[in-house]
Amino acid sequence: MLTSKQYAGPIRPAYFYWLYSCIIKLMSIEIIVRPDIKLGVWQGMGGAITEAAAYNFAKLKPERKKALIEAYYGKDGIGYDWGRISIGSNDFCLEPFEYTKRTSLKDFSIEHDRKWLLPMMEMILAKKELKIVASPWSPPSCLKYTHMTRFGGNLKPWRYKRYAQYIRKWLDAYADEGIKVRYITPQNEPHAIQKWESCIFSYRGQRRLAYKCLADELADLDTQILLWDHNKKKFDRVAERLLNGKYVTKYGRDEKVCGLCYHWYNGTHPDKMWEVREKYPDIMTISSEMCCGWSPYNAKNWANAANPYYFEIFSDINCGASAWIDWNMLLGWDGGPSYCGNYCASPVILNETSDDFILTPIYDALKKFSKMFPAGSEVVRCENPSKEVAAVARKTKKGYTVVIANTSDEECAQEVTIRLGKTEKQLSLERLEIVSIDI
Repeated sequence: MLTSKQYAGPIRPAYFYWLYSCIIKLMSIEIIVRPDIKLGVWQGMGGAITEAAAYNFAKLKPERKKALIEAYYGKDGIGYDWGRISIGSNDFCLEPFEYTKRTSLKDFSIEHDRKWLLPMMEMILAKKELKIVASPWSPPSCLKYTHMTRFGGNLKPWRYKRYAQYIRKWLDAYADEGIKVRYITPQNEPHAIQKWESCIFSYRGQRRLAYKCLADELADLDTQILLWDHNKKKFDRVAERLLNGKYVTKYGRDEKVCGLCYHWYNGTHPDKMWEVREKYPDIMTISSEMCCGWSPYNAKNWANAANPYYFEIFSDINCGASAWIDWNMLLGWDGGPSYCGNYCASPVILNETSDDFILTPIYDALKKFSKMFPAGSEVVRCENPSKEVAAVARKTKKGYTVVIANTSDEECAQEVTIRLGKTEKQLSLERLEIVSIDI
């Protein structure tokens, strides 16, 4: 038993608080806010408006269509500012289709899109103007060696200019429908051979198409070009090969080719992302596709999908990403339709038994983050060596706001210390919790 005689007085509660604080500090994950490393302005989030999403959207009653658009684009919803569209068919269509079958492009038509896609786009754009990224999954079959849009293949070397003209025709046709496309990528996943629409382009081929053919064809438009549109595992090598070399030196990396976009599917790779940011600080980088696969819907299990979303988005922002775009916005209970069986999850799923939709835990996670870290935020870097939590920081009028999420798969809280210079704050984050702290 402790006595006042032994310790010259009773042990006060402040001592135990100090001891507890020391233990927590030793156990906690340290996040360092770096106001000296400014990463530009966060331009917000968006989702892909695929034919599958539009097909499911058409099944909703008019009032539920409006509710879904409000959930995604409204002030009380996520507040999406971005969208992504496929130029031609992809794996999330009801069946493969093409806008043209002739190399002359004389039969070019977007009539196919009038059934599902264009009506949904019209309703969305009546609500909010979007920054739209458009991507072809394959050139028309008549321009490829294989004469197929599926299973990879290559664009014929003498058809590069014609392919650029094809993309321009699509842009003009969509402009006639009132849809302005801000950015295009020359090819979705240019190093992947898929059972759905795909085409292989070498780095040199991508440079030739972008800097020479597309830059010329789009010279009178405001539309800019984003390169790559594939995974991040070799992102440093990708940047080196696509932003330098033949065609770049001849035609120049001007305002027409404005940056790189990428997908999530083979990992986050913050080391590669940061290397590109440090070497090319003037280019735009955008996450153009992410999806956590598919499993039968269960609210508890799907809550776990919030973790990779948080970790990916936060990591990208800390490496200078300007925006983030999700994959399908509205899929069925089965993760489709997908004519090739490539089923996926989406933040909102169609409840076909009641002609309504379900906002999943993925949607809830995106909405929470969007309110804490809105578009227009001035981003500063957060240094965080842990995979158990993710954090981003933005400048405010009074200081800085740090958004932190517990991204651990463990069923336990995470102790966190946030440090800004000599100022620090401590907090405990429960599993799947996301909070914002002013510091």
